[in-house]
Amino acid sequence: MKYFSTQRPLTPGAFPNHLHHPVNLVNFDQKVFREEIGREAWGYVEYAEPLDPDTVRNYELTPAPIKTKTLHFHGIDQWGRETYEDEDGKLWKYSEPGDQPRLCHDILYTSTGNDLFGEPCWPMNADYDYKIEEI
Repeated sequence: MKYFSTQRPLTPGAFPNHLHHPVNLVNFDQKVFREEIGREAWGYVEYAEPLDPDTVRNYELTPAPIKTKTLHFHGIDQWGRETYEDEDGKLWKYSEPGDQPRLCHDILYTSTGNDLFGEPCWPMNADYDYKIEEI
């Protein structure tokens, strides 16, 4: 999950580091307008797990909004995994045979070669969530 620092550059003590281990930290040379949040920021810090609202408020961070991909059923691969197509035509599937995304809302993976029978490859970006719409 990505959090922007709109009040100050990200220096030691300006973002949670002791209990939450950042996976990425980016400081800009000056305040830069960020379209994701609609305002200027000094930089951003990313965590594997979302921070609790009190921590976000205490450090005056602005969370990046989570984007949602809309998926439609595409087919079933040779291992019985349901495959879904997003609005950009990209195919997504769950990594384990038998488990289905509509039953177990978990990370989805791209399909190698964007093929129905391709193996699960890259995970969906953590800044995205998905919803499955029935046609």
